[in-house]
Amino acid sequence: MLAASRDTIQVLALDGTVQWLSEGDRAALETPDGAVIGTAWAASWPEPGDRTAAEVALAAARAGRTGRFRAPSGRRGGLRWWDVVVSPIQGPDGGPERLLAVARDVTDAHRAEEQQALLMQEMAHRVKNTLALVQAIAAQTLRSASSLDGAMASFNGRLMALSDAHDVLIRGAWAAADLAAVVEGAMAPHVDAVAGRFTAAGPAVSLGPRSVLTLSLMLHELATNAAKYGALSSPAGRVAVAWELAGTDDPVLHLRWQETGGPAVAPPAREGFGSRLIARSLVHSFGGSVSLSFPPEGVVMELEAPLAAMQDGTA
Repeated sequence: MLAASRDTIQVLALDGTVQWLSEGDRAALETPDGAVIGTAWAASWPEPGDRTAAEVALAAARAGRTGRFRAPSGRRGGLRWWDVVVSPIQGPDGGPERLLAVARDVTDAHRAEEQQALLMQEMAHRVKNTLALVQAIAAQTLRSASSLDGAMASFNGRLMALSDAHDVLIRGAWAAADLAAVVEGAMAPHVDAVAGRFTAAGPAVSLGPRSVLTLSLMLHELATNAAKYGALSSPAGRVAVAWELAGTDDPVLHLRWQETGGPAVAPPAREGFGSRLIARSLVHSFGGSVSLSFPPEGVVMELEAPLAAMQDGTA
């Protein structure tokens, strides 16, 4: 039964030298029996820490207990992970006469565990960053609010914009999102069913999670102000968002927000949350530049930033 097992099995002397190995072990080692029989089993593990774990398992088995550890070994032409159990083989007197070392290939399970751990780390990182962003939004909203009701309305709107941006990222497995989807998602709550009120035009551009969140909040602020005071507050008003890439070696993203057909606008008396976000986020986060102007015919926002920075995968 031992010989036919698919696990790798070795019978060891009490001093840990190999006395016998199974067919599964011969196939795994891809080496003649003569090169293994009589050698120190613990020394076959490549890493010092794993050799120590093997010695601890041997000591446990010699004491009549079971020793167990998990370790990698470069068998079968590549690195594999093994779940190893060392147990005593009792002699006529009831004490350990020899030792049995059984190793089961758990590479797939180990990789799945590593992937799960990586996903948990990424989730913790994203949650931490999102909470920090929400905290910053709350602080800035309260700082610029004139009333508690107004602050709550603004804060809820910004949280919804953040939620919509997360939805866009989830559809892209949180790796990237298309700029057109980001623009359309940010504008959807603010544009009515009248055709032509909002247009978006530009080439396919993939953005990283951090720039998706920042750009979504920026567009939400612009759209909210347009709905309250600008082009979207008038039936004849229009908003056009257009973007392009300039350069080939180190392309730069140029994006323009243009309002037309609304009431005459003028520069605000003080800088609000939206202006601070627009003016600072791109500069600090992506090494870009942004301009916000208020000609009478409608608000214009122009930004440019290195595409590589906008595609960075962190969030």
